[in-house]
Amino acid sequence: MVAGAVIRVNICPAIHIFGARETTLPQGFGTTKVLIDLIQRVFPGATAEEIIYPAAGGTNAEYAASVTQGVAAVRNQLDDFQSQCPNSIVIMHGYSQGAQIMDDAFCGGPDGTSLNSTVPLVSRVAARNVAAIILMGDPRHVGGLPYNAGNATGPGFAARPVGFQCPAFQDRMQLYCDSPDPFCSNGTNNAVGSAVHEGYGKEYGHDALRFILGKVIA
Repeated sequence: MVAGAVIRVNICPAIHIFGARETTLPQGFGTTKVLIDLIQRVFPGATAEEIIYPAAGGTNAEYAASVTQGVAAVRNQLDDFQSQCPNSIVIMHGYSQGAQIMDDAFCGGPDGTSLNSTVPLVSRVAARNVAAIILMGDPRHVGGLPYNAGNATGPGFAARPVGFQCPAFQDRMQLYCDSPDPFCSNGTNNAVGSAVHEGYGKEYGHDALRFILGKVIA
C-alpha cells in the first residue's frame, strides 16, 4: 500500500517507508521504488510515502536550494508521521540527491550553501523508531565511512570530510556506492558511470533488504 505525503491510513502500519527520489525525476518514488517493492513483498502491510521536494538539477544554486528544501521535508514528514503513528517502525531510503537530503537530515552538515548546521536536523525523539536508513548513490560519500557499502573509495561531489562520523545514526545506516559512479565517487561521467549510478536498487537491493531485516527483526 502506498500513501502520499498528506494521506494517512486510518490504522497505523507496523512498518512505514519513506522514499526520496533522485535528481530531475518527477514527484514520486523514482528508483527508490525498487527497494520499496522488495520490502513490501516481505512486509505486505507496510506503507510507503514519497518525500515531497523539488529534486532539481540545473544550476548549482538550483540544486543547492533543492537540497535545502529536501532536508526540511525529511524532517517535517518524519515528524508528522511519528506524531500520528508513534509506535510504527520507520525505514528511510534515499537515492542520489534523495540520499543526500536524508544524509544531511540525519547526520547534519555543513553541506555547501544547502545546510549550515553541523547537528542532525532530525530529532532523536522523531527518529526513535527509525530502524534503517538506506542511502544509494549518495554524493556525500567518502571512503572510510563506517556505514559504507559497495566498492567505492573516492569522494562524491558533495563529500563528507575524511574521518566523518554520524554517531547518533550510523549503526542504522548503509551507503551503497561503487567506484565507476561519477556522482557518489570519482568515476567518469559516461554511459558506464551513469549505469552504475542508476543500478544500485538491482545490484544491492537484496543486500539492503537483509540489512533492514536484521534491524527490524532484531
